[in-house]
Amino acid sequence: MTAARVPLSLYVHWPYCSFLCKFCAFSKARVPSQGMDHERITNALIKELRSSLAPHKDKKLRSIYFGGGTPSLSLPRNIERIINEANKLVPLAADAEVTLESNPTLAEVAKMRDFKLAGVNRYSIGIQTLNDDSLRKMGRLHTGAEGLAAVDRAKALFPGRVTFDMIFGFESQTLRQWQDELETALDHADRHISIYQLTVEPGTPLFRDQHAQRIVLPSDDVQAQMYEMTVDMCLTRGFRHYEVSSYASHPSAESMHNKGYWRGQQWVGIGPSAHSRFTDPISRQRISSVRIPDTQRWVQHCERVGHGTGKEFVVSDADAKQEAVVFGLRMLEGISDKCFMSISDGQSLTGYLCMDRVQHYIDEGHLCWHAPTACLAPTKRGLQVIDTILLEIIP
Repeated sequence: MTAARVPLSLYVHWPYCSFLCKFCAFSKARVPSQGMDHERITNALIKELRSSLAPHKDKKLRSIYFGGGTPSLSLPRNIERIINEANKLVPLAADAEVTLESNPTLAEVAKMRDFKLAGVNRYSIGIQTLNDDSLRKMGRLHTGAEGLAAVDRAKALFPGRVTFDMIFGFESQTLRQWQDELETALDHADRHISIYQLTVEPGTPLFRDQHAQRIVLPSDDVQAQMYEMTVDMCLTRGFRHYEVSSYASHPSAESMHNKGYWRGQQWVGIGPSAHSRFTDPISRQRISSVRIPDTQRWVQHCERVGHGTGKEFVVSDADAKQEAVVFGLRMLEGISDKCFMSISDGQSLTGYLCMDRVQHYIDEGHLCWHAPTACLAPTKRGLQVIDTILLEIIP
């Protein structure tokens, strides 16, 4: 009998954006004035793909995720090249998930069908808000109506495989405004939606605006109410809250790629600033790597040596155990003792965690212990404050 192949995920980072949002802290670059050199950057991605996936030929690709940046600015034929090349190097599973992020601008919506023909089978749209004033202030180029129209078009092409992002906590947003906005969003949602609280990241224009008191965001109490209302409204509409920011109407609609991260599975990232986590097939050590963040330097490095790795290091046992708990408790399914022991050389969760603090949060209704499966998981209330809980239960 042939041994089952170890699952592997692939993340592909397309760095360019046609506009830079005020709140975004991801690695990205504005489209150059002379335009994008599509062939050069795609050739660099292919070179890095070949060198990065070569050691993993005995695994199987469970998912490919094109993120950014704005990967829908790329050409569908180049997305197809990357998918086909990846499949040659590491075979795609029969049910592999291939996601592409996009913006709902008219030019990108027009390419949807071609992306599907290229091999994309899951479509993710960055709507963020339906309020045109908030969109303008955040630097977005589409309207709320265009965002909903993009979702409706995507549902026709990718039925059951469409998701989109929404954000609450924008400047001057009230609880009632968010309620109305979310109600409309859920009316158009397919089987998955991601909903985030606006985060003010250092170094972003939004951070500078807040620091200079040019904007006033909703208070912490109001944002907490928005979060609780979001969970309740989604549940009422049949969307189960399965991860901190993710909701799905059926388990089959949950993000396979993101769950791979949270369950501690292996992934390879290519493109500027992309991260990887995998077990070296020869040394059996856990490896973490980060690509060069600057796009031009990354391209030049790929052209010279076949990859754009900026740094690579062995993940310590202590870091691996901490990551397993941090990622596992982002999901309502939690982390099982069996999963934890697979990366901890047999140490159990109860032997690793500060169990007096774990018991405190169990008593408070923020965590629960499922004895039949030996699994620690957050409750709905606990998921809202999981970052605080993690600081106290991890040694």
